[in-house]
Amino acid sequence: MKGMMKWPLIIAAIFVVVRVVLEQAGAPGWLNNLFSVVVLYLVVVPIYFSVRIADSGVARPYVTLLKMTALYTALARAMVIPTYWLAYYYQWSAPRFSVAMGGNVGPDVTPLFGYVLIPVGAALAWIVASLVIGGGLGSIVIAVKRRTPAKAKVAQ
Repeated sequence: MKGMMKWPLIIAAIFVVVRVVLEQAGAPGWLNNLFSVVVLYLVVVPIYFSVRIADSGVARPYVTLLKMTALYTALARAMVIPTYWLAYYYQWSAPRFSVAMGGNVGPDVTPLFGYVLIPVGAALAWIVASLVIGGGLGSIVIAVKRRTPAKAKVAQ
């Protein structure tokens, strides 16, 4: 199951770099949002995991899905956290880093909040959200895929 993590993490790393480059180049928000790591760990990767897990015959597929989703999200957020550090240090103007949007750039943000509390708090919140949303979607996919072969056998 560990091999499933490689390409999704590589794609997340590419998304992190491309998004920062686009934001710093002044690209429009809609283009920046196409490279959102959030979409990967909330929807795309949990569904990918669930398809692979359902086809693998793992004894506890739902637990495996939740573990892999939590680990993937934690690792992907670990790639995003340095962008928050850079944003705080250089006071980047990208909307996602502004205090108004839940970020760490703005007046009266202390180094403790800018470097630690806001990035780590966001990571924890996204891990929980990915378990609820991604885990829910992935569980539906596993349930559907597990029922489909049984219906095909009955029809024969």
